[in-house]
Amino acid sequence: MNEFGIHWFRRDLRIAGNGALRTQTQNLKGRVLGLFTFDDKFLSRPDFSVNRFQFFLHSLRSLRDDLRAMGGDLLVLPHGPDQAFTSLKNIFEANKIKPAAVSWSKDYEPFARERDERIKKLLDSWGWSTVIERDHLLIEPEELSSNQGTPYKVYTPFSRRWFELFASRTFQERVAIQKPGLKLLQQLDRGEINKTFDLTWKKLLGGNTPADQLDRFIDENKKRVTVPIPEAGSLAAWRRAKAFKQKIDEYGETRDLLDQDGTSGLSVFFKNGSITVPQVIAIHGLEAQDFKAKGGASKYIRELIWREFYYHIMWHFPNAEREAFNPKYRDLAWDNDQRLFEAWKNGMTGFPVVDAAMRQLKTTGWMHNRARMIVASFMTKDLLIDWRWGEAWFMNQLLDGDLAPNNGGWQWAASTGCDAQPYFRIFNPVLQSERFDTSGNYIRRYVPELRELKNADIHCPDDDTRKKLGYPLPIVKHREQAIRAQMLFKLAGTPNE
Repeated sequence: MNEFGIHWFRRDLRIAGNGALRTQTQNLKGRVLGLFTFDDKFLSRPDFSVNRFQFFLHSLRSLRDDLRAMGGDLLVLPHGPDQAFTSLKNIFEANKIKPAAVSWSKDYEPFARERDERIKKLLDSWGWSTVIERDHLLIEPEELSSNQGTPYKVYTPFSRRWFELFASRTFQERVAIQKPGLKLLQQLDRGEINKTFDLTWKKLLGGNTPADQLDRFIDENKKRVTVPIPEAGSLAAWRRAKAFKQKIDEYGETRDLLDQDGTSGLSVFFKNGSITVPQVIAIHGLEAQDFKAKGGASKYIRELIWREFYYHIMWHFPNAEREAFNPKYRDLAWDNDQRLFEAWKNGMTGFPVVDAAMRQLKTTGWMHNRARMIVASFMTKDLLIDWRWGEAWFMNQLLDGDLAPNNGGWQWAASTGCDAQPYFRIFNPVLQSERFDTSGNYIRRYVPELRELKNADIHCPDDDTRKKLGYPLPIVKHREQAIRAQMLFKLAGTPNE
């Protein structure tokens, strides 16, 4: 029988620009089969989200459709990778076959690193070859360090070094290699099918093929979904990126405005690898972008680098997943008032912009980035609640919940992380509202009780108006809580700023 390979998909749910899959496909003349395994540990993680899982399942379905249309296939098994690969090994041995190689794309989270090392050892013990390549990061953690050989802890010098490497031939080629994949997406968008693959699981195993479980997972999980699930898959991501290209020049001015669609909206696709940072750089022609420029494109690529920065931090300092990056703040005496936390989660704090953001999260599974900073500052500095409570709630609710950026963002707002917001700079939610929701339309959309108020009144209604409209009084006094927050950090010691 002709040689065949397996590509183990994880958070690289696309064909276009998938380096490890491309290598296998070229080496084996299209005889590559897709595999996805649902790790039991993943499904039982405390940060598991029903809604995010459904979007992930839809992304898998889109990938399966693309693979089948192009002559390939995807098998989804209801086991962790150890059991799944062992089961396949037994079936292969019964059929007297063996894969030429198993490929996968690198992941950088602590859980993923441990899993991949374990599976690599397992496959090595069987004599199975592996093909492992970088994927969703343009510059990997081990490729970027300071002149002293140590990892960066501050974004600005990190970004300078990132751009220095980015300008070199090696990393420019990583962008250039994405362009054939973008042509593939253009073809798919036009309905043109390219028969890249030449094997299905049924052709390989016949009646011994394990039952695919994807449709069952989708049907069972959708009963618990609480938000609308947007269109998923690499083609949807590409279309979204192309649409953003028309707005990127204004990104610097519009990205923080809560009542405008000024952001790219790609984070939900980044999470599953339906699109990657290198692909987005190629789509928008950012290869030669000057990071010192003041235009929207330069601002946008700097935001993409924040994403890579947080992955570098999680790689080099995995303990940040569970504790404050800054050791001085690991034992802060948080109030952790459950009643206040529930009011925050449900958008009933009496601070309109905070409540609008929390209700947006609960009803859509997404939240504007400026709003994320506002509510994170409010929870940690006004309510004096441990940042880990908010981080976990976001992961429970966000369709784009992604460990490294979510953790980094929360620790930034809480002043416990690397290169964090200084503890004495505390967002005033009313001033933030007046500045970034000037029209009040963001509040009107998600806090309908206040819909009829004038712009001048909607950011902080008086007590009589609140009672009349059935909207709660503020659950804390911002000025008093800001002072308490500053004292909380001072008692913990002088921070490294």
